[in-house]
Amino acid sequence: MLAATLGTELLDTDVLCRRQLLPGAEGFQQFCHTFGDRFLNDGGGIDRQLLRQAVFGDVAVREKLESILHPIVRRQVTARGMESASRGEILVVEVPLLFEAGWQDEFDVIVVVHVPESLCVQRVMARDEMSADQIKQVLGAQLPAEKKLDYANFIVDNSGIFVSTVQQIFWLSRRLSRERRE
Repeated sequence: MLAATLGTELLDTDVLCRRQLLPGAEGFQQFCHTFGDRFLNDGGGIDRQLLRQAVFGDVAVREKLESILHPIVRRQVTARGMESASRGEILVVEVPLLFEAGWQDEFDVIVVVHVPESLCVQRVMARDEMSADQIKQVLGAQLPAEKKLDYANFIVDNSGIFVSTVQQIFWLSRRLSRERRE
């Protein structure tokens, strides 16, 4: 939504990671070299459910996966950022694990979209086929949401009605556009 209101490109690092785990991608090749066929399905692709369970149940698996994907995705984000900067454009980058990956110093502005954990769990359960326990396990592997607020330049409170979130995004968009002109 922020990228749309700014009229600029959005780069979603989760999408980049998913693409890197497709057969033929650099990340997939490294993944297979590291894990063999342990997480592959019968078709030769990654069994995402099996991998998700392992990532959040075994720190070593998560760290190995991150050591494969994070450097590749970071290179992609840096390259795209340089392209945008050379054109004088803003690039909005969505990085769910920004702090966990240690990338917080790579960006000019950090916006944290925040909801209380209980509401987050409810929303993810409604959206995905995950139990509350699975969601809490995923959240437990991340920096606590309240701590992320300490590092934010701007906070969007997404716990209210949709219109409230939209108003905050429009305000933020105007603010960022104004600061960019100054």
